[in-house]
Amino acid sequence: QFAKRAGQVLAELNYVHPFREGNGRAQEAFIAELGRHYGHEVDFTLISKPRMIEASIETTSDPSSPAMKHVLEDSINPNRREALRAAFADLERCGEKPFEHNICTARPGEEITGQILGHDDRVASIVTDERIIAVDRADLPERLPDDNTEVSFTARSDFSRLGREQQATEAHMRPQQAEQPQRDRSVGLKAIEAEMAARRDRERDDDDRGR
Repeated sequence: QFAKRAGQVLAELNYVHPFREGNGRAQEAFIAELGRHYGHEVDFTLISKPRMIEASIETTSDPSSPAMKHVLEDSINPNRREALRAAFADLERCGEKPFEHNICTARPGEEITGQILGHDDRVASIVTDERIIAVDRADLPERLPDDNTEVSFTARSDFSRLGREQQATEAHMRPQQAEQPQRDRSVGLKAIEAEMAARRDRERDDDDRGR
């Protein structure tokens, strides 16, 4: 519910464009602070410039478009952020700059056709005609094509499986061993997110990512 309302607010702010410069950063800071007030961590570091521009255009043309709501969902849900990080890593392995691409996570019921850029046992990255979509590996056939053959499927997952698997792994660890690895993982994730935030700032336009 928060993602839906915050997405509407962000879309309206984009339309009003209240400042001559710096609208994008100011709006994101406002939404992040609003999220903290309501108990949500809103992290825009994995939202690329092309994706935000597309969402802004779509919601300006059609206020009922869910594009900005999906941006907020990907910024709030830790499992979706993990899926986005996997897609970013797949692009980097191919020599691409992730922040130059429109990257999002799949929605349940979404029909997807594209080539598999990369995958592990949790997440796969699919290159479609319009964007790169991070999907739950469980939504794909168990046996994947070895070449560049396109795959077509319907996304079913809401990515909650990723969180459950992590919880199950931690539950099987001995209590005296679990605390330090979890702390190390938390520190590692914060370092990754900080690096992505720095790279995102370097790679987007000084003026506001075109908004």
